[in-house]
Amino acid sequence: MVRNFKQPLLKLLESGNIDLCFANEDEATELLRGEQNADPVAAAEFLAKYCQWAVVTLGPNGCIAKHGNEIVRVPAIGEAKAIDATGAGDLFASGFLYGVIKGLSLEDCCKVGACSGGSVIRSLGGEVTLENWQWMYKHMQLKGLLTPDTSK
Repeated sequence: MVRNFKQPLLKLLESGNIDLCFANEDEATELLRGEQNADPVAAAEFLAKYCQWAVVTLGPNGCIAKHGNEIVRVPAIGEAKAIDATGAGDLFASGFLYGVIKGLSLEDCCKVGACSGGSVIRSLGGEVTLENWQWMYKHMQLKGLLTPDTSK
């Protein structure tokens, strides 16, 4: 998408109407293609000029995120048993946003995102099975993260 719509995306970023931006590593480096330094860290820094929250996901290498003056790099969580990456970015974003809504630190938002995204790659078709849900919940508990209330 970035390759085909780079200029409109840059214009949207520059409008100041974007509070939070997620980009995967390919999208982020494509956004900066032609720049001297087009790595994911530079991309997170670039996005953070225009957004309060900038997150670049790195697949099995975790993510880089920036909010204000804080920048964090968080590794992927759990052993890498990726069967299908369908939905991983969406689930990462949902976990990250859960952390933002709950008032977690930037690092913990990334960890929740990593747990959530890591849960969906463990089966085919972007489905979070009961086993994968349990995996996510367990890893959130192991990291000392706020887990969703499942009693409702």
